[in-house]
Amino acid sequence: MYPELLTIGPLTIHTYGVFYALGILAAITLAEYLHQKNGGKPGTFQDMGFLVVIGILVGARALFILVNLGYFLRNPLDVFKIWNGGLVFYGGLIGGALAFILAARLKHLDLWPLADTVAPALTFGHAIGRIGCFFAGSCYGKPTDMPWAVTFTDPKSLATGVLGVPVHPTQLYESALLILLTVVLLKIRSHVRFPGQVITSYGIMYGIIRFGLEFFRGDPRGSVEILGTTLSTSQAISLLIVPLSLAGYVYLSRRKGLGSRVRGLVSGV
Repeated sequence: MYPELLTIGPLTIHTYGVFYALGILAAITLAEYLHQKNGGKPGTFQDMGFLVVIGILVGARALFILVNLGYFLRNPLDVFKIWNGGLVFYGGLIGGALAFILAARLKHLDLWPLADTVAPALTFGHAIGRIGCFFAGSCYGKPTDMPWAVTFTDPKSLATGVLGVPVHPTQLYESALLILLTVVLLKIRSHVRFPGQVITSYGIMYGIIRFGLEFFRGDPRGSVEILGTTLSTSQAISLLIVPLSLAGYVYLSRRKGLGSRVRGLVSGV
């Protein structure tokens, strides 16, 4: 589509990077709004933002490098060329989560309610970032004859393997589903029953969404053999995240129920 937004002399502004930055900014803005709406201290997420963004970028790039380790061993300087794509969401999620936990601990903040605020902001920002992938031709889909297929023709596109071939617009599929997931998570958050309910719901639902979408992806992104079945790296990670999130959901809901019963017993004594 439009991998390069603007070129001024030697400087090229890549559409991918612009939308990635917009996604991060949108996520921080929405998280800050939700936090303050619930009486939280203004500036909390803005203060945490720098550390979390660094975690996201490092994690996203690190996982991409691991998945394509052979290439980067042959071309070590390409490690730094993030403007050419190569940021894996699950890597960013892991890196950002670790940085988020560290930032919350440093600020002595209650982790689970804070994570519940982050969840819908994360999906909203991710949806915007996927539009950048679409313009860049990254994360492209498999060839298809569906009427809504898209065709990448720009030689600077990252969809080098399918130029001129109609493919599934997997980036737009995911962006639309992420917007829907944002609405669902905001609804859950407005009726939350226990701390951690929103973030664990996110892990369950996004893991399922991502596992399914991977079947439509056509770009090389690593593979894992599980019980004789070849899955993408992201599908393998989804198989870990979904049951872990489900276990977390059950544990946190039962802990909340146990706490309520204990308080009831104490007040009755």
